[in-house]
This record gives sequence, structure tokens and C-alpha cells, in this order.
Amino acid sequence: MAEMIRGLKLVLLGRTGIGKSASGNTILGRQAFKSSKSSASVTRDVAVESGTVCGRWVSVYDTPGLFHTELSDGEIQQIYESVLQRCESGLCVFLLVIKADRFTGKERRAVEKIEELLGDQRLKNTWILFTGGDELEDENMTIEEYINLSEPLKRVVQKYDQRYHVFNNKMKGPSEQARLLLVEIMQRLKGTSAFSLPSRRIVLLGKTGVGKSAAGNTILGQREFLSKMRMSSVTSECSVAHTTVSGRSVSVVDTPGLFDTLMRLEEIMTEIARSVYLSSPGPHAFLIVFPVNMRFTEHERQVPQQIEMMFGQDVLKYSLILFTHGDLLEEESVKDLIEGNWRHLVQQCGGRYHVFNNKDLNNREQVNDLLLKIDTMIEQNGGGHYSNQMFEDAQRFRQEEEEQRQKEEEERKQQVEKEMQERIEKVRKETEERIRAEMEACRFRSRLDRYEENRKREEKDGCVCS
Repeated sequence: MAEMIRGLKLVLLGRTGIGKSASGNTILGRQAFKSSKSSASVTRDVAVESGTVCGRWVSVYDTPGLFHTELSDGEIQQIYESVLQRCESGLCVFLLVIKADRFTGKERRAVEKIEELLGDQRLKNTWILFTGGDELEDENMTIEEYINLSEPLKRVVQKYDQRYHVFNNKMKGPSEQARLLLVEIMQRLKGTSAFSLPSRRIVLLGKTGVGKSAAGNTILGQREFLSKMRMSSVTSECSVAHTTVSGRSVSVVDTPGLFDTLMRLEEIMTEIARSVYLSSPGPHAFLIVFPVNMRFTEHERQVPQQIEMMFGQDVLKYSLILFTHGDLLEEESVKDLIEGNWRHLVQQCGGRYHVFNNKDLNNREQVNDLLLKIDTMIEQNGGGHYSNQMFEDAQRFRQEEEEQRQKEEEERKQQVEKEMQERIEKVRKETEERIRAEMEACRFRSRLDRYEENRKREEKDGCVCS
């Protein structure tokens, strides 16, 4: 198990009015969720807020409370099922929130209902989070003493193998109790395969010579891909390599350069398309690589269009701009760099970008930060990855577009030929009419000439007779 858990999801569950939203605020150290003392549920839908807690990226899911809510049991069950689906991938822990006052029949029914919704397998990933720690302090009572007051509560805690924690939600700002909760979770997770960190499949895209192969080596922490500074592409076909980064399996696919002058466009597109299948069932992230010192030209502007043409419009939802040669930034920050010509390109990828110094293979923090951003992107996409089906849909759409273009081109050619034939026919008719008119005029002049000759002959003969 890695020392640092990244992309941890915490799902708050429980009945109305026991402090779920306030607990989410305590975990994140800020007023992320609306919280009030009320018997009616403040949360009507799932609210998700994220942040860094003690060096770990944490996403907190606040759910509507069971009972005393305007939502029906059926609506609540649908909401819970949608949350459970979103937590299928990645590291997810469920926090069953119980207020440390009286463990009544209502509390027991809420616990039973949540256990029914979660199922046996997810209960292994569930902790009890007691709220009302401030009231226990006022009564000079420990949480263990409170648990021992109720035999039903003791049985519940035993069922969860003593996985419990207590919060005083009146404490504002970042607190030690949130750190202790994460440490407790981490300690419990060590040594169990049920909580392995999610694997990540990454595809590198970009022009020739931008440092794709070097970036792949940086992610892997070793020189797996051939990397040289040259204008012609070192990589002529896709290649894949695997490693373990911070406790998770990571695969990286290196691809030929876009606009490579040594390969035909059809060859480049066909080869890059293989990257989806090499990362089957589909990549979690496409890293579009640019050096920080590259001049922004029309070619750079066309890169996202080329990628969209190959992989479809959805591809940029799974894309992140990776700037290489971070060691050359010197006094200029990457934000200053992006505010220039690169801003629109970064915005096309949802504002996501990262910077690598490929000369420092031992700097694993830059790789962990990249994986953290990929985790966040996946979370924003509702989980999952770019799939083979998306690629096949994009290819089919592209083929249909090409067929439509060819059809329109054929229709245009036929229209041109038709117009040409019509013009030829018109010229032919006009020519024939002109020739007929000229011939008619010629015959008329011939008859006129004969008439004139006859007239002159008759006049001459008349003169001779007299």
C-alpha cells in the first residue's frame, strides 16, 4: 500500500439532522456544504466538494438524510444508487454518521436501512463517524464510555470491527481531527487488497519533437521509450510500457508525432488509433504534449482539431495539456505563459494543464501531482474513461462524414457535368441555329442574285427588240 492515498472518496450517510454536512465541512476545513440545525434535511441532492486534506486529494459526497425529508424512499434510494455507481472506481470509504446522544429505535432503523442499501461488500469499506463530540466533552465523557452505555450500539460498533471516529463539528477551519480520521482510515487500509489504488492508462499525443517519449519516461521513472531531440519522429509506431507509481498500476502509450513529414497522414492516423486498443478497455487520460518554449503557430492551433478528428468530440473531456521543458521557465511562471497564446488551447481541455521537467526522472512529486489531476478530471467526468466504443463511434461518424463528403463531391461533379452538358447543348443549338440562319441567308442572297440576273437579262433583251 502506498504511503499517500490519492483520490480518496468519502461518502457521508445517515439520517436527517445528525451533522453530515457539518462533518463534510470539518473534513475539508471550510464551509463547503450548507449546514443548519433542522429536523428537515438541508441536502436534497448529492453535493460533492473536493480539496487537499493533509496532502491527500479528498472528494466528499454529502447525501440527503434518511427520514424527515421531503424526498420519498424511492427517490432517496435512486440517489444512493447513483452515488454508489460513481464510487465503483477508485478508493471509496463510506462514513455512517451517528450523533452521540441517544441511540434510539430511529437511529437503529437508519443504520439498518443504510446497511441494506450498501450491501455486505461495501460494509467492509464503512466507518462509523460519531458527531456531537463537543457535547461529550461538556459531559466529560469519552466516546468509548458513550458506546458502552448502549448494548445495541456496542453491537453495531463490533459489527464494524471497531472502525469508528468522533467529530466536534463546532471547531472551525482545518483541524487535527480530520487528519486523525484520514490516518485511521489509512492505517486500516494498509495490507488489504480491497483498497488498491485505481490503475491509470495514459496516451501521449503531440507533434514530432515535443518530448512525448521523454514525458513517458518521466511518468514511468525509467527510460522505456527512445527519446532524442530531433525534428523527425523517433517513434514511428505506438508502444506501451507499464510501471507502479505511488501504489497504483500505470500504463503509458507513446505515439508517432502528428504532422510527421516522414509518414503519410493516413499512416499516422491509423497508427495513433492503435493507442486506444493498446490501453484497452480505454485510456483514462490523453496528454497533449507541448514544450513550454515552443512558439505558438497555426500548427499548434490545429493539434486539438486533429485529435478531435481522430477520436471524436468527447476526447477533450479526457485530455490534459502537458508542458515539457519546465526547467526552462526560469522567472516566467506557467500561468504567465498560458495567459498568452496558449490560453484558448488550455481552455479547450477544461483548463487542465501540468508542467514536467523531463531532466529530473527522480522527481516523483511531479508525477504524483499529474496523477492527482487525472483523478480530478475523472471525477469531473463522473468516473470512467475514454472507451473503445467512443472511439468506434468517432470512427463511424468520421466514416459517415467522409461518405457524405464523397457523396456531396460526386453530386457536385454530376452537377458540374450536367451544367457543362447543358452549356454544350446550348452552344450546339445556338451554333446550329446560326448555321441554319446563315445558310438561309446564303440561299436568300443566291435567289436574289438570280432574280437580279434574270431582271437584267430581260431588260437587255427588251432593248435589243426595240
